[in-house]
Amino acid sequence: MSAYAPVLRRLLFAALLCLAVPASVLSQAADDVRVSPSKERTFRIPFQTQAGERRLREVQLYTSTDQGRTWRQAATAAPEQGFFNQFTAPQDGTYWFAVRTVDLQNRLNPPTDDGLRAGLKVLVDTVRPTVQLRALAPKDGHVGVEWDVRDDNLDVTSLRVEYVVQGGAQWTPVRAEAVAAGQTYWAPMTNAPLEVRLTAKDTVGNEGEARVVVGPAGVANPANPVQPNVAVQPAPGNPPVRMVNSKRISLNYRLDDVGPSGAVVELWYTKDGRSWQKYGEDPNPRPPFVFDVHDEGVFGFTLVVRSGVGIGDKPPQVGDPPQLWVEVDTTKPVVKLQNVDVGRGIDAGNMTITWTASDKNLGTQPITLSYAEQVDGPWTPIIQNLENRGRYVWRMPPNGVPFKLLVRVEAADKAGNIGVAQSAEHVKVDLAKPKVSILDVGSAGKQN
Repeated sequence: MSAYAPVLRRLLFAALLCLAVPASVLSQAADDVRVSPSKERTFRIPFQTQAGERRLREVQLYTSTDQGRTWRQAATAAPEQGFFNQFTAPQDGTYWFAVRTVDLQNRLNPPTDDGLRAGLKVLVDTVRPTVQLRALAPKDGHVGVEWDVRDDNLDVTSLRVEYVVQGGAQWTPVRAEAVAAGQTYWAPMTNAPLEVRLTAKDTVGNEGEARVVVGPAGVANPANPVQPNVAVQPAPGNPPVRMVNSKRISLNYRLDDVGPSGAVVELWYTKDGRSWQKYGEDPNPRPPFVFDVHDEGVFGFTLVVRSGVGIGDKPPQVGDPPQLWVEVDTTKPVVKLQNVDVGRGIDAGNMTITWTASDKNLGTQPITLSYAEQVDGPWTPIIQNLENRGRYVWRMPPNGVPFKLLVRVEAADKAGNIGVAQSAEHVKVDLAKPKVSILDVGSAGKQN
């Protein structure tokens, strides 16, 4: 609950304002409301009512995604309840909140939506910045890196470039300009291989990171990037990478030729393709072997079995390839719905949908487009398994499209994570072309 404390206190203050002061004062106050950040899409909203002349029957919560131009009722609560049940934002974005009361005579305060004023503004952002980091060729004895960081709410002042001698523990900061796309050179005073990392945060506090290796003697080594928590990719000839979208992994296996002494199964893993660590063992093995990893990244796994009297294979040694590579990817693709345009003239009957979708593991045909009349669906597919070209022209059926509809873009990565973006307001579709005909003409009489 502590993570939401600033948001909750501000909303509590907003509820008191909406119940206690005139609308003219609220109008001024709403312009001064600071946007509060939230990494989560779901949060609980408390309120407190003030004693007044009229007793209350109900407290209503309203939300707006278009800066207060339109409002939608999001929740209701009894005055004595003291909180609205959990509010869940359907997607990332900025949400304005206002409250309305209903007394025992069913009178509303404020009486119309025009009187609603935002007492709370929350920026919901669940996506980490996308960070790309590349090594540059050495120049005048200096090593360098360049980067490209992208996020709708990027805090450029948070950018940090640091390096460490491979195998070391002490990170050294590098002076670098705080820009979303840039580069820097420096003299590390060593010929040892360096691991360089760049971290960046958005205004909500989500952090993205990328790493790269700069090789011996100051020679840039962009062919050997180091992703967060992953040193190398599987070498050619090794087993293919299996992808999962959970940090809890299940390895199914089969045991054969188990003797009367039983068997013990050990799980070993590698993150660099060379060194190995033992994760744990199961002295009473019953498939599958279920375990957790702490980070995203690529892991190599090997199972070793020995009998109850110690007969079996040796654990993997330095340089041994794993039996299986697994990439853990729990990050949803970043999807933005750019525009929905209903065609006119020669484009009448067409709807042009444009979007952007990005993810390091995006599939070849990852896009699904759909529409619905209401935010909570049901959603009807427009097209599925579409390439990520960023633009699609939909020839709408002449009699099968609602007058007002919402459009959704979904992007799926190879691990099964799905990113979603949808229109904040209804798109109005009217394919009819009105016509007028003069039927008759006559005298209208004298004008008074």
